[in-house]
Amino acid sequence: MIPSADVLCRGVAYLVRHEVFEHLDHREKNGYQQKQVDLIFDHGGPAEVGVVYVADEGNHAFLGQSGSTAELAAHIARSHGPSGSNSDYLLQLASALRELGEDDPHVFELESALLAGEINPESVT
Repeated sequence: MIPSADVLCRGVAYLVRHEVFEHLDHREKNGYQQKQVDLIFDHGGPAEVGVVYVADEGNHAFLGQSGSTAELAAHIARSHGPSGSNSDYLLQLASALRELGEDDPHVFELESALLAGEINPESVT
């Protein structure tokens, strides 16, 4: 996530027990930082404070907006961590965005490049 003025980030919030954060902190250990954010719910009601994990520009694995869509998709295709495949993460993210009725052109372009089979992860260095 790259902070931007007047941009809304939609998603799903889960109520988790405090002890679950030990697992989440381990899972998100590759330079992700916990950030507190204000959650505003579509159904109304009071805002709540929530926690998100963010890898910002200071993260050693942060690619940002560098490279073409094909280069970024190739990087995603060849990347795999202890929690699974980055390709699976991207495809599930795109699916979740569609379920929420959200349009994220960048995510959908990456998804298209990945699904088009244009990417051969072994050939990309």
